[in-house]
Parts: sequence; C-alpha cells; structure tokens
Amino acid sequence: MRNKGLNVGSAVDIDAYDTAILSALCDNAELSSIELAKLVHLSRTAVARRVTNLRDRGVIGRAVVRVQYDKLGFSIRAFVEISAPERDSFKIRDELLEKPEVLNLSVVLGENLIITEVIAVDTKHLHQFLTWIHDRGYSETKVILQQYGSKIAFRDRIDMIERARSDIDPRLVPAPTGKHRS
Repeated sequence: MRNKGLNVGSAVDIDAYDTAILSALCDNAELSSIELAKLVHLSRTAVARRVTNLRDRGVIGRAVVRVQYDKLGFSIRAFVEISAPERDSFKIRDELLEKPEVLNLSVVLGENLIITEVIAVDTKHLHQFLTWIHDRGYSETKVILQQYGSKIAFRDRIDMIERARSDIDPRLVPAPTGKHRS
C-alpha cells in the first residue's frame, strides 16, 4: 500500500494505511488489533501504534454503544429546533444538556439556533418536554418516522475529500508535511 498523504485545510494528515484502518474500524469498531492487522497488512504493533496516533490526533474518538431506545420503550424520536433570544441561548443550551430526553444538541446558523435530537416514551411525554421548551423560546418539532444510516463507505468519503482538494486553488491549501509516523 503506497503512503499517500491526505491533508485538506486544517485536516489531520492521514495516509493509505490510516485510511484502511479507519475504514475497517468504521465497518466494525470491535476488531481486535490482530484482526485489524490482518485486514490492513501491517503488524499488530504497527496497527496499535497507528490507532494510538489517530486517537492522540483526535481522528478517532471514544467508541460508544449505540442504544436502540425504541427497544427500551422510547417510542418517539424527534428533532426539536429551538429559537430564543441570543442572550438566553447559552442558558437554554446548558439546561437542555441536563435533560434526559436530549440525545444530542447542535448550535447552528439560521433562524433556529439550537437543534436537539430527543427521545420520549409517548406523545404525552413529548408534549411535556415541548411545554418546558416553550416556556423558554419558540420551537419546531419534526418527529422521526424512520432513520437510516448512510451506505457510503468511509473510503468513499476520503475519495470525496481528495476530489474536492483537486478543485481547490493549491495556494489556499497547505501542502502535506510528509511527516507521518508508521
């Protein structure tokens, strides 16, 4: 496998081995270092060193379990967009992050400053949560009927970055340093 560096803007430089490791871990985050080494044709030690390096550089975050909340009785999942006066948005954000219904929260540009993904046991539970929000600002709710994961492989996303990079004026993109530890 040829070591071809990839670095777009402030992105972390990764090579073909890192890409192969990330691709394999995206398919199965529970791979052992021995299984991973076989898949990417490197020694277990080299793979372990690369995975540690990717973690240290923030490319790989912590592994998490994806809970199927519907199996636990949370029959409603929704996106709630919240708009409030800017002076109140930080307080609302902090309060939302303490609510057990909130799975995640994003601060965004646009009309609605905060978007949360929430779970609720039923419509009554969702209504109680939304009433709490309405006391703090305006909200718009979109109940999720079905949710799908992308079918795009990690490697295809890397290819997309390389194609985008080729369309960017090279004077605007820092050149790869070529400094990559194996």
